[in-house]
Amino acid sequence: MALAAFLLPALLPTLVMTELTTNAPAWDGAWNNTTSAPPGPNRTYQDPTYYSIHYRIIGTIFQGVIFAAGVLGNIMVVIVVMRTRSMHTPTNCYLVSLSVADFMVLVSSVPNEIISYYVLGDEWIWGRAGCALFIFLQYLGINASSLSITAFTVERYIAICLPMKAQTMCTVKRAKKIILGVWLFACTYCSPWLALTTTTAVYYKGHDNIETCTFALSRHHYRSYFFADIILFYVVPLLLSCVLYGLMARVLFQSNFDSKANGTTDSKKSSSNSSSRVQVNIFC
Repeated sequence: MALAAFLLPALLPTLVMTELTTNAPAWDGAWNNTTSAPPGPNRTYQDPTYYSIHYRIIGTIFQGVIFAAGVLGNIMVVIVVMRTRSMHTPTNCYLVSLSVADFMVLVSSVPNEIISYYVLGDEWIWGRAGCALFIFLQYLGINASSLSITAFTVERYIAICLPMKAQTMCTVKRAKKIILGVWLFACTYCSPWLALTTTTAVYYKGHDNIETCTFALSRHHYRSYFFADIILFYVVPLLLSCVLYGLMARVLFQSNFDSKANGTTDSKKSSSNSSSRVQVNIFC
């Protein structure tokens, strides 16, 4: 749910960019008739653009439903697990961590995307601090979510494939320490985003004081950071999950096969014993 909420804000504007319409009055170049400052030597003025009313309605409803369902669902998970003592298990600890991460992504991304449907072009209304904070929270939530799922997968692997070790390794206390480590690592890793984002002025014809949230440096400086994101939080967790779930499936399949084999053997033994008793009774 959280990943969908994160990806949709990025995908929807691209998929329907043709829905952008110019709702502002036509620009006639007469600066004396507007409140805008005269063009500077290095300024490029764009035509004011807004999303169409149909796109606003559909986008607001669609993302509003995702936001409401995601926020309510994740809050309920946290409350139920925390209030029910019998649910204080290692597995549920990881689920709470995942719910918090999902909640963080929803809150930091979806409302801003809905707001963007109703403002001018790429206008950002939360200032420089808001730009850094919201981007940081989005990446923090996504990365913490990925790491929480990975930790949960490892815990399931130990419980199924190494049941003897699970009694000492898969404990609530240990799970809490791992979750704390996951969030500390994610916070440290994502902290550069607090300095790697900024707001810059965007000049629209007939409008002043418009800012947009964007990269603080040239985009090619972020390639290594994005590459590390893909490797650490997508490729490695995916490969690890595939391997561990494959091993778990093999153990469960083998266990089921052995169970059936033992059942057949026991049935044959029982049948043989019954036959022997019948023969003894006949001859006696």
